[in-house]
Amino acid sequence: MQGDIYLGRVLGIPFRVHWSWFVAVLLIAWTLADHYFPQMLPEHGEAGRGWFWMWGVAAALGLFVSVLLHELGHALAARFYGIATRGIRLFIFGGVAELGGEPRRPIHEIVIAVAGPAVSVLLILVFSFAVSLVVLGSGLTFVALEDGSGWQLLGGSRWVSAVAALFYYLAMINTVLVLFNLIPAFPLDGGRVLRGVVWLVSGDYLGSTRLAAMVGIGFSWLLFVGGFFLAMLGHFLAGLWFFFLGMFLQNAATSSVAYAQMQQLLRGVRVVDILCRDPIVMPAGLTVREAVELFFLRRPYKAYPVVQADGRFVGMLNLADVQQVEPAQWEQTTVGELAARGERVPAVRLDEPAIRALHKLAESGQSRLPVLENGHLVGLVCRRDLMNYMEIRAGLIAPREWAVSRAEE
Repeated sequence: MQGDIYLGRVLGIPFRVHWSWFVAVLLIAWTLADHYFPQMLPEHGEAGRGWFWMWGVAAALGLFVSVLLHELGHALAARFYGIATRGIRLFIFGGVAELGGEPRRPIHEIVIAVAGPAVSVLLILVFSFAVSLVVLGSGLTFVALEDGSGWQLLGGSRWVSAVAALFYYLAMINTVLVLFNLIPAFPLDGGRVLRGVVWLVSGDYLGSTRLAAMVGIGFSWLLFVGGFFLAMLGHFLAGLWFFFLGMFLQNAATSSVAYAQMQQLLRGVRVVDILCRDPIVMPAGLTVREAVELFFLRRPYKAYPVVQADGRFVGMLNLADVQQVEPAQWEQTTVGELAARGERVPAVRLDEPAIRALHKLAESGQSRLPVLENGHLVGLVCRRDLMNYMEIRAGLIAPREWAVSRAEE
């Protein structure tokens, strides 16, 4: 996804961070270095801002490691039920496990949703135990502030006190994560549990998604109102954070309903059912100039499949690929060479679900995807055809006929 940085794999699952993650780490580290650690460690103020910043960064990274493990819990539970995970993505508002499909049964939905908070609860126990070990072994003492707004750690060495404060923060922040995620507002984990329970009782997947999303949208409005009052009280940064979090949740909830509708409309539909056979193709030996004159300037398409003489697929040639070649090189460059070194476009198979093809279209930003069989091009899947197909089905099939339990699939 645009703006993401790939960092590797965790138990075989791709792990990426969005550029906004760095902003979050900076803001969290700043807040902790300026407020939390100086308050928790009043006896060690002489260590200086750099020392507090070091622990602030460590705590911020510890928070996001906790988020990563939380999302890994979702991913592993999904894997247990045969649902692949395209990746785990961390960004400014936390993280998300990008599942390759939706749960097919209500109980699967509930288990996958609960798996993340279960990991966070385990982390709370681990960090709480670690705090206890450090405090008991070092003679540290927790002392409540006079105004009751927090705690201080007194009586220990600088490094031991900082480690205890770090573990305490991670225990507390994971507690906040669990409580927040269990709010029954879609797409939070609690909202997914709500959808699973309603789906289990009613047998209506789409209706349960709509109900959970309505709760999610309502909760987002509470965040908007809360953010407004925080800003009015002078807490502008916190108010802004509430506003953007509410906007994110509202957009996610709305998108979830739209996606659920698309899933139901494409339920049971395979790529072979919407395939555009015998598409216009470019021979791999064609020069770029011939491609421009015979295809791009004569036909209303911005991308064409390029094939060898035996029908083997080479790649997709886009208008943007052609624009990167100097006109002076058009006679010397073939479309086969250009398509082979261009951006690889995901392909689909004839037996793949149509909803997966729609996923690939959205993720790649392409309007047409090649359909391959044994390396040979057999047709194309076009975004416009998919949209038209769903529009036709929505107009001809009564909602009660397609808003059925997916347990029947």
